[in-house]
Amino acid sequence: MKAVRIFTLLIFLLTACASFASEAVPDPELNSGSSRQMMGQIEQIIYGYTSQGGLIERLAKVEEDLFGRSLPGTIAERHAAILNFLDVGTDEQPSMMFKLGVAEWVVDKKIKASEPAAKRLETLETNLTGASRAGNPIVMRVESLLATLVMDPVTAQPVTLPANIPMKFRFMDELSPAKSKAGDFVRLELTNDLIVNQNLVAPAGSLLLTEVRAVKRPGMFGVPGEVRLSFNELKPLGPQRPQVWVGNAAQAAIKEARRAGDRGEGAIVGAGAISIAGAALLGPVGLVSGVFIRGNSIKIPAGSVTFVETSGDCTVSAYPIPISLQTSNSITTTPPKKPEDQGTSYNPDRDTIIKGDVFNRNSYGTPTSNTGDFELPPEQNVN
Repeated sequence: MKAVRIFTLLIFLLTACASFASEAVPDPELNSGSSRQMMGQIEQIIYGYTSQGGLIERLAKVEEDLFGRSLPGTIAERHAAILNFLDVGTDEQPSMMFKLGVAEWVVDKKIKASEPAAKRLETLETNLTGASRAGNPIVMRVESLLATLVMDPVTAQPVTLPANIPMKFRFMDELSPAKSKAGDFVRLELTNDLIVNQNLVAPAGSLLLTEVRAVKRPGMFGVPGEVRLSFNELKPLGPQRPQVWVGNAAQAAIKEARRAGDRGEGAIVGAGAISIAGAALLGPVGLVSGVFIRGNSIKIPAGSVTFVETSGDCTVSAYPIPISLQTSNSITTTPPKKPEDQGTSYNPDRDTIIKGDVFNRNSYGTPTSNTGDFELPPEQNVN
């Protein structure tokens, strides 16, 4: 039965991928440069690096590794088909990266979004079976893992992620003017699951796409250095990228974390915090989606924490969590606390659980009635 399921899914996925290629609309401005760019994106997703050599040879290797066969169509159509297969998916089937993330979450309750797909898959196989199945098509290996882990096929459904939801992130790398430069990407990972009505939007380990906007090294006579960070988008399971910023909800969460003494493994990064030696964190000074850090000896160690929030309501693809995987102990049944009560109930280990109708609010974001549940970790209650 398991073998039949995997074979059927594999045939469907290959057919769907070929359909992507055959239905792709040629871009009149598509050139060899953009083809190389797409090829690089594909290789980064799968291997974590960009190969050298000709496009045809590189594309043939990717197709062999993924499907065990070549796809029809032009080079541009095949590139588009593979990118869609890896990161977008269809109405019937979520993307391969979505499915890989679900498999990781089922096993570890966390994903390794900063690592390439091939490494993530090999780690999962080794942990579950004691050996990697490298050499077999990646698609078949992912489906085989899922068939082992969950009874029903993995699906995605659209859910609405509301605005002003604070999320806690941890810096994965050290940040300092000595090591960083404008244009660098900084890795921040979500510390807890983001769940809407028992649909997994973003597991712990999901990445926040962050960029160093500007760096100014300390000058003579005590002139402070500066680092401007731009928090761009959350990268959840699905292909959508919810926009984030440092708004009132995120700043309130930062202040609450400071009161509770939750500094992660380093410091608290956010508006008004002065937790980093020699640095003043000034919040969104002329930078609505990030923070502006100034000081004579700026150094944000790996493990430091910060908070951002969703900047607007958006529809995202999420994994409907089976009843067997739902954890009732992560959901509170008490109503959200009043603002004056929030300071004594901070719990950094809680997942962000959103339940019921959260959109019955007026233009100021205040609930207009008491219908529905809106449950967040104590540090993130919304009233």
